[in-house]
Amino acid sequence: MRRLFCVLHLFLFALSFSQELVLVKFKDKPSASYYFSAPTEMLTQKALDRRIKYNIPLSDTDVPVQADYVTAVKNLNIPVIAVSKWFNGVFAEISDVQRTELLSLGCVQGIESFVKNLTNFKTTDPEFISSEFKNSSVYTDTQIEQIGLNHLHDLGYTGENVTIAIIDAGFPGVDTVPAFDYIRTNNQIKGGYNFVKGNNNIYSENNHGTRVLSTIGGNIPGQYKGTAIDADFYLFITETNDVEIPQEEVWWIAAAERADSLGVDIINTSLGYTMFDDPRYDYSISDLDGKTSFISRGAQMAAEKGIFVVVAAGNEGNKPWHKISVPADAEDVFSIGAVTGSGYSAAFSSYGPSADGRIKPDVSALGQGALTVNELGIILSGSGTSFSSPIMAGAIACLVQAYPNVLPSVIRQKIRESASLYANPSNQQGYGIPDFNSVLGSLSLDETEASSGGLYAYPNPVKDILHIKMFSERAGIVEIQFFAYSGQQVYSEKAKLVSGENHISISIPYPVQIYPQLIMKLKTPEGKSISRKLQFFPN
Repeated sequence: MRRLFCVLHLFLFALSFSQELVLVKFKDKPSASYYFSAPTEMLTQKALDRRIKYNIPLSDTDVPVQADYVTAVKNLNIPVIAVSKWFNGVFAEISDVQRTELLSLGCVQGIESFVKNLTNFKTTDPEFISSEFKNSSVYTDTQIEQIGLNHLHDLGYTGENVTIAIIDAGFPGVDTVPAFDYIRTNNQIKGGYNFVKGNNNIYSENNHGTRVLSTIGGNIPGQYKGTAIDADFYLFITETNDVEIPQEEVWWIAAAERADSLGVDIINTSLGYTMFDDPRYDYSISDLDGKTSFISRGAQMAAEKGIFVVVAAGNEGNKPWHKISVPADAEDVFSIGAVTGSGYSAAFSSYGPSADGRIKPDVSALGQGALTVNELGIILSGSGTSFSSPIMAGAIACLVQAYPNVLPSVIRQKIRESASLYANPSNQQGYGIPDFNSVLGSLSLDETEASSGGLYAYPNPVKDILHIKMFSERAGIVEIQFFAYSGQQVYSEKAKLVSGENHISISIPYPVQIYPQLIMKLKTPEGKSISRKLQFFPN
């Protein structure tokens, strides 16, 4: 019987090689003008509000795929896995004969294959390593306080009015266990979909998504608290635990498009891809450029729609692959590495940079010994960038609550600037561990600057070079003074201003840098006095 199973398995595997996963790209979208005149026919009002808030114009990528084009493909007896408006086509598995038939259709522009035809390292990448946490009185202090998020929680920023889509492998127990009573009772689970099975059964499959969600929305008073317990959630299943197949990328793209149309603010995905059961689809290190894989291109599109996309960097740091996975390589996604409770890099956390030299991961959070809740309601200690990513996503939700109109690109940069390695990023931690209290203060200063003469001082925190951008109504001399909180002046410098916009760079001398916080004061030629709080990186 065992031999028969092996023969059957090889036969099926050989059959799969006769099929090829592709994107069938269409030539146009003839109905675009209609949808532009009736945008709520293609996007929810919440999604349109995000576009308006961030000044993102509607484009052809927002327009649904022409329905009769999809029908033309189906009429060739080709099962469609997903329809994508972002890629203007359909994803399907096809044979060589069907390829010829598709290219004969007048609506088809071309066919793009998922096949890479490359041979790479084979790795086994468990999503996480876990063990039951026995001390039930423990509270999630480390993963919250390590990134300075406790200060935001104290101010009441816990993700309220922010919508997060979790794209993962399954959410069993979220509908029953007490740890999720809070978000259920307050109707914070807004919906979801199982793209793998094609149904609405989201409280099923692998518990990985349950544990990921718990780090954001879990709440057991006195024992456990997620990073954004008042956020709203959509739960999407795109990962199957049985096999590793490129269709999972397709389902992820479909989920991201659904999230966009629903108006979500943040996507967290603790998933990543390097190798597949069928080696034709394997990636190489050179593919990690943010532009090669379909899932990275989809993640980048989501970011361009104004969604804050947060992605686990991967768990390959101590394995032959070593590097980040896709879609963590996409330029405008925020990829997250893992650290220990003491702030050291977790050995398994994947290394950057991207293939084209960009710093990845962006920042890091607790990923070794992070506390999670499983489908039985048990608090578990787990390890993996799978958990550092949602910890960070929830923290970002708190910032978005505080400053809902600030562009995601600005928030990303503020978080990087606040991080422990900003002046000297590493390939494993990126810019390091951020300080969300500092980010909140920096965004607050920006709000003040916007209403007090257009003065911008950055980066904040600053290490050695401070840049000042300001507008002056006339030319003259400005004196820039730095004061300790005690009132003692510790440094001053004069600079010439021209009429109009000015850019000034100040080299901060070492003695000034021993002060963790200073007040900068300057008086413009017009007689306007402006103050700013600055923080310094510890030496």
